[in-house]
Parts: sequence; C-alpha cells; structure tokens
Amino acid sequence: MSLDESLRATLETLRRSIEDVLAREVKTVEQRLSSALVYERCVILEQAEQTARAAADLRVATAASATAVGHERSRQDAYDEGFDAGRADGWETGRQHGALEGQQAATAEAAARGLARSERLVEAIRYLETGRTVPDVLEILLEYATREAARAAILIVHGHELQGWKFVGFGARTDKLTEFREAILGAGVVEEAVRSGTAASTHGPVRIPAPAFAEEPLGRRAIGVPIVIQGRVVAVLYADQGPEARPADQPCEGIAWPAALEVMTRHASRCLEASGVLRQAPTSTPTTLSAPTAAGAVG
Repeated sequence: MSLDESLRATLETLRRSIEDVLAREVKTVEQRLSSALVYERCVILEQAEQTARAAADLRVATAASATAVGHERSRQDAYDEGFDAGRADGWETGRQHGALEGQQAATAEAAARGLARSERLVEAIRYLETGRTVPDVLEILLEYATREAARAAILIVHGHELQGWKFVGFGARTDKLTEFREAILGAGVVEEAVRSGTAASTHGPVRIPAPAFAEEPLGRRAIGVPIVIQGRVVAVLYADQGPEARPADQPCEGIAWPAALEVMTRHASRCLEASGVLRQAPTSTPTTLSAPTAAGAVG
C-alpha cells in the first residue's frame, strides 16, 4: 500500500471516528434538551394545574362567601319581615284586646246605669204610693222625673188649653206659672199625649216636635206622658234632654229614661185614681190639679 493510500485510510478512519463522536454528542445533547423540555413542560403543566386549582378554590371560596352572604341577607330579610309581621300582629292583637276590654267596660257601665235606673224607678213607685194629696203625688212624680231627664214639667189640661203646674229646669221663661197658658193644638208631643191618651215622643215611629215653650233643638229627645184618671187626660208630664249637650254618662242621654218616666206617670195616675180625686172634684178637670203658688214653683 502506498503512502497516499495509507494516509487516506488513516484520515478516513479519523473522520469516521470524529463523526461517531459528534453523532454521540449530538444525540446526548438532543436527549438532554428533550429531557429538559419534558421537565419544563411538566413544570409548566404543574404550575398551570396549581394555578387552575387555586383559581377553582378561589371561585369556590367566593361562591361560598357569596352564598353565605346571600343566606345571611335572606335570613336578615326574613327576620325583618317576620319582625314586622309579628309587630303588626301584636298591634292587631292589642287593638282587639283593647276593643274587647272597652266593650266589656261599656257593657258593665251600661248595666250599672240600668241597675241604678231600675232602683230609682222602684224607689219612685214606692214614694208615689206615699202621697196623701194630689200635689204630693205630682211633686214626687216631678222630682223623680228630673232624676232621669234634664228638664221636666207638669201641665194641667183645661179644655183646649194647657196651664203650667210646675216646671223644673226651664229658667225664667216659666217663672210666672199663673200666666202660663198655651193652646193644646200645636203643642207637639204634649198635644199628641192629650189626643191619644198614651205617651208621645219626638223619636217615635212618627216624628213629633217638642212644644214651643221648651225651645228644644232638633234631634234632642223629648216626651209627653198623659196623666189619666178614669179614662180622661187631666195633665201631662213633659220631659226632655235640655237644649245643651250633656256628657254621655248622664242618664238623660240614654234611651231608657222615657220608658222609666212612662212607668212612673202611669203609676202616678193610678195613685191619683186611688186617692179619689174625681170624687173630690167631679168636674171635667179636677180642681185639685191647680197650679201651685209662684213661690217655689220653678226648679
């Protein structure tokens, strides 16, 4: 083999050796780069996964917090609504209890007034039976009438006229009883009492006015009750609530006082009949039912 050939062979061998070494080095570098890339990719993926998990945890925490806040707000709203409803129910319950107690108190008060009126009526009937003369009976009747009504008067029937016997509560208009004369016609409830022989009221089925001398405002209750002896009307008890408004606890503001006065007057009529007033004065109108003297005649 020549020197050139030997040299070429040596160079070829060296080249191949260098190529093998370079190839191994390149492969090693490629393997290292691949491993590094895989590691970096794993690190990046792990970091991304951690970030995703952190974001998910944050969303869960945020949602939980929002849910808790929502629950708390809902609970507070429900509490406030329940509180308001409870307070309204409490007010309504209190109002109902107050109304019930008020009704019970009013019922008890009305019952007490009714009992007192009944006791006064019984007392009046007893005292009427103690009257020995016509003036005694009329005085008792008038006294107890003014315990039920604000004002009362007894008017004697003389033919077609009314003569004052005694007035209580009417003031100066009726001071001179001997001069008091009024026609029966147009005397309102007094005329109706004389005509019918029964009690007449401004608040009856047919509205009848009070007599003019009473000057009673419209809407105020007034009655006329006849004093009847043996079928004849010889006098009339007139009573009313008076021109002034009175407190609700005053007896005359109720609706039972007219009935009480009617019972009293009917009993007074029987007492007068029993006293023999017609036998004492057999005229059309008993002379014993004359007007009293002016002194003490007006209450």
